[in-house]
Amino acid sequence: MRTRYTNFTWAASGEPQEMLVENGKVVAREKVVSGQAGETIDLGGNSLYPAFIDNHCHILPAGIDLGRLNLDPCSSREDILDRVRTQLQETEPGQWLRAVHYDQTKFDDGQHLTSLHLDKISTDTPILLRHVNGHASVANSAALRLAGIDDQTPDPKGGTFARDAGGALTGVLLEKAHEVVSAAAPKPSVEEMAAAILLAGEKMREVGICCAADMMTGQFDLEAELEAYRLAAERGCAVRIRLYLQWATVLGPRAIPESRIAELMSGLDPDRCRISGVKIFADGAIGSATAAIYGSYTGNSKLQSPNSKLEESGQLIYASDRLLEMVRIAHDAGYQIAIHSIGDRSTDLVMDAYEALDSPSRHRIEHAMILSDAQIERMARLGIFCTMQPEFLMRFGHSYRRQLGPERASKLKRFRSVIDAGIPLSFSSDRPIVGGDPLEGIKAATSRPDGFDPAENVTREEALRAYTLEAARALREEGIGELLPGQLCEFRLELQGLGP
Repeated sequence: MRTRYTNFTWAASGEPQEMLVENGKVVAREKVVSGQAGETIDLGGNSLYPAFIDNHCHILPAGIDLGRLNLDPCSSREDILDRVRTQLQETEPGQWLRAVHYDQTKFDDGQHLTSLHLDKISTDTPILLRHVNGHASVANSAALRLAGIDDQTPDPKGGTFARDAGGALTGVLLEKAHEVVSAAAPKPSVEEMAAAILLAGEKMREVGICCAADMMTGQFDLEAELEAYRLAAERGCAVRIRLYLQWATVLGPRAIPESRIAELMSGLDPDRCRISGVKIFADGAIGSATAAIYGSYTGNSKLQSPNSKLEESGQLIYASDRLLEMVRIAHDAGYQIAIHSIGDRSTDLVMDAYEALDSPSRHRIEHAMILSDAQIERMARLGIFCTMQPEFLMRFGHSYRRQLGPERASKLKRFRSVIDAGIPLSFSSDRPIVGGDPLEGIKAATSRPDGFDPAENVTREEALRAYTLEAARALREEGIGELLPGQLCEFRLELQGLGP
């Protein structure tokens, strides 16, 4: 049966159009379509968007976070401590009190809470506040104790247990140190994870997302997570699922066998759920001052590199030779690689690693928030995919200006320059870091918020393309993204005048 959709405008151009659909696929989308239809649906003059592809988010964590204490409304230490104190009354004995969207850059002095603050609330119930960027947290003494961390514990490779002037732990955990303490908390069951994935899928579908890539599968337990994603897909998850597995879980010394991964994914419709690649972290994030940058963070002392005259700050997760080794192993194993790199210093190392490959163009770089002209030229020459998150500009402008200063912060996320260089640029959310509505991202990309260089704005059509066709290409997806003949008919409507 054919269906004709009428009375809508095409979101990219504002042009009035019609669309003919048969068996769930587009037959034609034009100003006026010809051909018989058994049903005609009037879309009421609304704007029609192709369904969005969120090619860098965290599906399972997004679902889990919906059940945790959200500190996003808090702008002071007192606000946070009051909310944690109230939440403690609802926390069952033996359970951890875990909160999300903690952000010290909202405080007047920009200084972190410490375990001393949290211990005044409880020294028995473990308390862990995860930073809004997902790269840091603050723990009380009970959480540190259960993780086996004390003042004599050395920093893990690629992370820092922050300490005071006397060497005592402050409870502030950066990068791998944050992961160490997080891993000590009770893990969700497979059924709990499957339910969280289904919930996250529903929330994404509500904002017009049809396909999403989980960009860190394996943070709890890879086998359990793959089983949960399998269950969620079989139970009708509202979005198609693509998985990027953490490098160590499939290629590290303690990786699970490929045969076991194949067993867990067997029988699944690959269109509904499949593995798309591996994920590597090269550095941290700006809000926690752990993104690896040239120069310094505002108010922080500069570090002199032993191998360079440049001043450097932040946290490299791996030494350059180790990063190159990991990239080679994944490339030779046939995986598409997606590397998190926010700072310009880490991005140089990522491009060094990619340039050493025979064919780097199938791989991805995620975020690339600080880019020089020379780095943009080099990225274009390598031909790698670049994925950015426009919503970050709306959500974290205060943090970027505090950490980098207004001038350097204004140059973050150079959308226009990247597109003009011919780099395949896609947009995504990184949810649950932000709300994840693509229309908010389109607004941020086409009209950058105050304080961010307007010369880096892109057109509405380019922004829409980055959330659809280019996002699909970065995932190596076909048959979605443009509502062209032969493609799946998946779309989102927005009332004219209310969209970005």
